[in-house]
This record gives sequence, C-alpha cells and structure tokens, in this order.
Amino acid sequence: MNTKSKIKSFFDSKQEYFQYIEKYEENKDFFNDLLKNGYKEDIEFVIPIKMYKYADSLNQTGNYIKSLAILREIETDLEKLKGQSKFYNQYSESVIFLKGVCLARLKKYNKSNIEFKKLLDKKENKENFQNWYKLNKKKSIARILDWIAISGGTYYFIILGLEIFKLKQENFIVRDIGLAVGVTAIAASYLWKKITDKKAIEFKKTTT
Repeated sequence: MNTKSKIKSFFDSKQEYFQYIEKYEENKDFFNDLLKNGYKEDIEFVIPIKMYKYADSLNQTGNYIKSLAILREIETDLEKLKGQSKFYNQYSESVIFLKGVCLARLKKYNKSNIEFKKLLDKKENKENFQNWYKLNKKKSIARILDWIAISGGTYYFIILGLEIFKLKQENFIVRDIGLAVGVTAIAASYLWKKITDKKAIEFKKTTT
C-alpha cells in the first residue's frame, strides 16, 4: 500500500478530531508537494482531506483563527481546479460555509454573513444557510443591546447603592434612568430576535 492509499484509508476511517489534525500535520509536506505539482488528480485528493478533515476539525476543536487561515489556503488551491474539475463548485461552497461558521464563532457576525449571503445568492431555500444568516443578524444587534441593558442595570444599582448609604441625595428620576434604559434594551433585543426570525431573507439568484 503506497503513501496516498495509507493516508486515504486513515482519513476515510472514523477518528477523533485531534487525530485528524495530528495526522494532517504529520504529513503536511507530503500534501503540500501534491498541491504544488498542479496535477488535477492530486489536488482533488488533497482538498477534501484538507478541508473536511483538517480545517473542519480545527473549527470543531475551537481553533477558529487557524481554521480560517487553512480555508484561505484552500481558496488559493481551488483556483487550480477552476474550469478543470466537476468538484470545483462543491468545494468552493464548502469553503464559504466553513469560513462563515468560523467567523460567526469568532463573533464576527457581519463578516460571517458576507459569506453566508454568497451562498444564499447562489442557492434557493437552503435552510441551514438561512439559519446561520439569521442567527448572525440576531447576535450582531443583540450583543449591543445586551451591553446597553447591563450598563443601564449597573448604573441603576450604583445610584441606588449610593442613596442607601447616604452618599448621594435620593433622586428617583436620575436613578430610574438606568433601569428604564436597561428594560428598554432587553425588550428591544427580544423584539429584534422575533422580527429577524419571521423576516424573509431577500437574495438574488446567481449562477456559477
């Protein structure tokens, strides 16, 4: 059994994420050589392993920044298959999806949705992409509103504490401003999430 066959057998088998990562990195020079030689068959051999077993395993184990770096490498690798391989579109869409997931887990919601929008523009009625897109929209605004709510609540309790200990003259208007801001932000966050869930996503259908 040659090296490619041994490697394929390992990555085709069920392994833990960290085992896929270790195995890929042990054979990194071998994979890079195959990618550099430019043969379509070799690139088609490496890319699914590099993407689905290595980059995705990094993503699944919380190594989002490293996973993103690998996915950007794969985008470059894929250029060699453009117009040459029947798998090009499938691999391209998988890279975009994984980039979107990594960016979302890094809390870069707007950048993540740039990636998911690319998929929504290409694919109609893809529920998984829409779910990620909506979740990002909810989180991008909700985290701002949550911060406002926490700030408002903190302000309220600080003023209340000062009044209790007679360090500040009682003034319910000044004190309750924080409470009002906090409650309003919580309500706004709730409404934003509900509206986003119900709102249809507009997209333009494109072809590749």
